[in-house]
Amino acid sequence: MSKEIDRISSDIACLNTNTFPATLVSTTGSHCEVWQSFRTYIENGEKITLNFVVKRHYQACEFHEVRNLCRDYRILKEELTDIIPSAMFIQTLIDGKSNLIVMAETNTPWFNLANPINETEAIPTLRHSPKALMQLQRFLTAAKKWHEEKGWVIDLYGLDNLILNRNSEVRYIDSFSVFFYEDMLKYISGDDSLKDKIDISLTRRSYLEYIYREATK
Repeated sequence: MSKEIDRISSDIACLNTNTFPATLVSTTGSHCEVWQSFRTYIENGEKITLNFVVKRHYQACEFHEVRNLCRDYRILKEELTDIIPSAMFIQTLIDGKSNLIVMAETNTPWFNLANPINETEAIPTLRHSPKALMQLQRFLTAAKKWHEEKGWVIDLYGLDNLILNRNSEVRYIDSFSVFFYEDMLKYISGDDSLKDKIDISLTRRSYLEYIYREATK
């Protein structure tokens, strides 16, 4: 990959992208593109390498929108702790417009837990990984509580939102607009996209409940 490609393509005010090596790893998300970077530094004579991703938000994003995204992330992190990768939200200018980047710890997907195509691999893997099974149970309990008590549906519509990583750990790796709000449906007419996303997310949650039950047999 050339040096031109190994740089974030946008002008980001808080990063010197000309001297910030990064590799584009995903453009499939609805809200952002994802770049992976490795940075090395010396601390107390020891060489330390950081492996993290930079998520560049597609659409311009003002302060009140950033605040709401940060709020939702904190709700996830406080409830689900290790299932949610540590992340830092930074409001900045991207290509001259107010926007947002997120720097988060890297989690390399093994496979998407919420995709039924992976059922034959997911069930035995969970069955032999008590930690992952417990993490999935915690995720499902929280998702059900948010839905029943607040009408918030956690986003399982996005590609690879809930994954099993290479260490056989459950991770929810989405950072932007992580909840769909059912009460918004009454304010939207002539556009079924939100309803479709909610329905698909709930269907995938039901599937996750199924593989959890099968893995605990």
